[in-house]
Amino acid sequence: MNAVEQVEDAHLLVIQTLNDLPELEWDIPTVTDGWSVKDVIAHLASFEHLLVDVCKTFLEESPDTPYLSQYIKQHDDFNNIQVGERSNHTAQQVLDEYEEVQADATSLLARIPVETIEEKGTLPWYDKEHSLHDFITRLTSHTTHHCDGITAFRTREKQ
Repeated sequence: MNAVEQVEDAHLLVIQTLNDLPELEWDIPTVTDGWSVKDVIAHLASFEHLLVDVCKTFLEESPDTPYLSQYIKQHDDFNNIQVGERSNHTAQQVLDEYEEVQADATSLLARIPVETIEEKGTLPWYDKEHSLHDFITRLTSHTTHHCDGITAFRTREKQ
């Protein structure tokens, strides 16, 4: 499967996982390490922003990449910082942000030649032995993991 399809499939999984989620369940802090569904989607949105920044490094001469910079400099705190920055947002605002930035990421990724996406060693901050496609595979697996957590949460809530 190509990288764009992977990203699109992961997005579809998020949308399917959230389908008909009652509004009251968005803020219950029991999905992942005390995070709510809203927090998980905020977390996934921050990783879509990260993917946008990574794609920009392949497409622009000197891109502005605040998420990538923060991810590299504050890797251990990146998740909590990003989720915290969205803590006062509504669930709808977080979902809208996720959907918007996911579309941006997919659009940018589609502009990168397949050969470049597959080329090893293009992400020295990530792993010199891996490619952009490898990074995307990790991100989409990460998304699947969180969707599985939301699904498990939803199952528990129905019981």
